Amino acid sequence: MSTWRDLREWMTFVEGIGQLRTVRGASWEADIGAITEMLDHTEDSPCVLFDEIPGYPAGRRVIVNCSGTPERQAVTLGLPVAQGNHEGLREYWTRTLEGLVPIEPRVVSSGPIFENVIEGEAIDLTAFPAPVWHPKDGGRFIGTASINVMRDPDSDWVNGATYRNQIFTKNTLGMWISPGKHGRIIRQKYIDRGLPCPVVVIVGSDPLLFMAACAEGIAYGESEFAWAGGVRGQAIDVVLGKHTGLPIPARAEIAIEGFMDPQERHTEGPYGEWMGYYASGEAVTPVVTVKAIYHRNDPIILGCPQGKPPHEDNRFLAYLKSALIEKQVKAAGVPKVTRVWCPPETGNRLMTIVAIEQAYAGHATQAALVASQCGAGAYGGRFVVVVDDDVDVYDMNDVLWAMTTRCDPRRDIHIVDRAWSGPLDPAIHPDHRGFNSRCIVDATRPWEWKDRFADPVVTPDMARATREQWGWILGSGADPRAPIQRPRERKS
Repeated sequence: MSTWRDLREWMTFVEGIGQLRTVRGASWEADIGAITEMLDHTEDSPCVLFDEIPGYPAGRRVIVNCSGTPERQAVTLGLPVAQGNHEGLREYWTRTLEGLVPIEPRVVSSGPIFENVIEGEAIDLTAFPAPVWHPKDGGRFIGTASINVMRDPDSDWVNGATYRNQIFTKNTLGMWISPGKHGRIIRQKYIDRGLPCPVVVIVGSDPLLFMAACAEGIAYGESEFAWAGGVRGQAIDVVLGKHTGLPIPARAEIAIEGFMDPQERHTEGPYGEWMGYYASGEAVTPVVTVKAIYHRNDPIILGCPQGKPPHEDNRFLAYLKSALIEKQVKAAGVPKVTRVWCPPETGNRLMTIVAIEQAYAGHATQAALVASQCGAGAYGGRFVVVVDDDVDVYDMNDVLWAMTTRCDPRRDIHIVDRAWSGPLDPAIHPDHRGFNSRCIVDATRPWEWKDRFADPVVTPDMARATREQWGWILGSGADPRAPIQRPRERKS
């Protein structure tokens, strides 16, 4: 269970472990985006809070790279910092998803989000220091780590997901959603009926709610707020928006409430997207007309801009997405799946690696096809690689070794056509985007003669035994010219 209730308490904890830096005087026009790009591509970089942004009063802030390291992911999940490592996070998500029981949010009468209520002519989205995140972006995107809250008109289901939100005017903004996403399906229902779509855009949530909003694989019809409550172990406190009645986290930083007209459209973008390209160019999106802005005193924009992988959300989603795919593959009836990994370097979507204990002919193909099309793995994929369980899926050296030594291209590579993609895929011709193909790579020992396949020079057990006995040699700080001697126990 988390020991903090909101972004500010999370920041206090992270500052206490020395992983929060404050930067003063960086510009929203260029500096914040450039610094964030640097942080995203530097291992173990700190979380950064930008304050005293030129043109804005001190206290109007932007925070980035919140869960960009395993240690801070542990804080986000309410774990001991010592559990913020590869095995600790993998084990946590595997265990949590197995027993997850959603807890519906709790409606409360008020909260810090109502410290300031702005309506009518006073509405001004430019009063917040939303950055231009990339040099060729078409404008200021206040929502890169936003939670876009909508209610399904046919049920009580409230969806909360991350989509990009560009400021158009003082009281209008966009909501670009890739085809097939839950929010797009909900919004289209309102458009088809000629009705305005109510929405709340939360641009300063706590990091766990943002993580939930990013989690591809949460079932259609399941609330991200309830899912996050199940992960946290307690209900999320929400207030209800005055104009839409939609739930708003009571301790959020900023919430923008309004309606999308079924007919009004506005040019949006370009924006540097998750594969590292301005792939969609300018687009056209429905317009959110703002009816109210709610915010805390000295509000903070939570930012997580996309770009060339790996970026922050790739680092924290690697564990969650991998665990979701593993759970869904097993639930589909595929046995003896031992590990799944979605490498951050591939944007979590472009490659999925599955390890199995081969049990029958076609087992690898079955695992690959299910992993490529299950709820958590279907969108925007490219490669699925299946390996034997002696291959470390987390070590790309090991994976590439298996691919290049156990896979014969003609026999073991298959292509799945017309899979789910979208407008952001730079490898597809701009006029033909929506579908893409999947490359299924069977990098296991060939089933028909796997018992005759050449033995590896070194097995995992051999390597492990050597490290247990001789790993002390690899300790840092020793003089490389000195004779190597094993430490001896002192005699009493």
